[in-house]
Amino acid sequence: MSVGKTIQDARKKAGLTQEQLAAKVYVTRQAVSRWENGDSEPSIDMRKLLASVLDMPVTSLFDLPDAPACQCCGTPFDVPNMPFGTNADGTENPDYCGWCYRDGEFTSAGLDEIIERNVPYLMQATGYTAEEAVSFMGALLPTLKRWSGMENRNVAANLKRSSFYVCPECGNVVWSTGEAGVNCCGKALEPLAAKKNVGILDASVDVAEGFQRVHIVHPMTKKDHLLFIAAVGDDLVRVKRLYPEQEARAEFWLQGPCKLYAYGKGCGLVEL
Repeated sequence: MSVGKTIQDARKKAGLTQEQLAAKVYVTRQAVSRWENGDSEPSIDMRKLLASVLDMPVTSLFDLPDAPACQCCGTPFDVPNMPFGTNADGTENPDYCGWCYRDGEFTSAGLDEIIERNVPYLMQATGYTAEEAVSFMGALLPTLKRWSGMENRNVAANLKRSSFYVCPECGNVVWSTGEAGVNCCGKALEPLAAKKNVGILDASVDVAEGFQRVHIVHPMTKKDHLLFIAAVGDDLVRVKRLYPEQEARAEFWLQGPCKLYAYGKGCGLVEL
């Protein structure tokens, strides 16, 4: 089934008009019509958003080959000269290719390494840019046998590894995509350690019309207020800076599953 027909069927199943779907993914009705008619195709990141809005597997919006594929790197087995993996006893393993699985062991430690290794080949085969190739593999690989069910998908461009820092002197908020040396006001800052929201903050999260809306009941005084609310996804970090005497609210464009955090001097970093 074509991508356009898949979008159309999912839209109708969700009870949405083209106008309503367009509003949820921030495009025009004409753009949705062109997708469904096959006149154009949504970008890879747009397919991720469509999959989230239409509550469907993102892989259903990719034109994937019918041939069986390696359940580690996703390369189809009909690629010329592609070897099967081997078990410890030397027999072939039909689930994995020889580049990913050899003598009963995986040749790579994690998704980062797999993506870095395969992005150039995917670019050559498809014409994707490097960013598109990373985005595509970041969506596809977690659905494969080796990686499915992993809670922490440590993939290239996966911003869920982000760390937050807050300067105790000036209140400056800094985030990094991994380990970093962060200094502010002449002091080295340590990454904030998040804790689960077990009776710490009175927070509610609603999802509607393509947005996540966060509301936290908090006094928001000068001495005791939240500094920020943040949404952290696979490839996007959004931070709403907060100030005393305003409501602790934030509205984030919904782009796939994400983690929500709030930070205040009194409560620390809390995962909502």
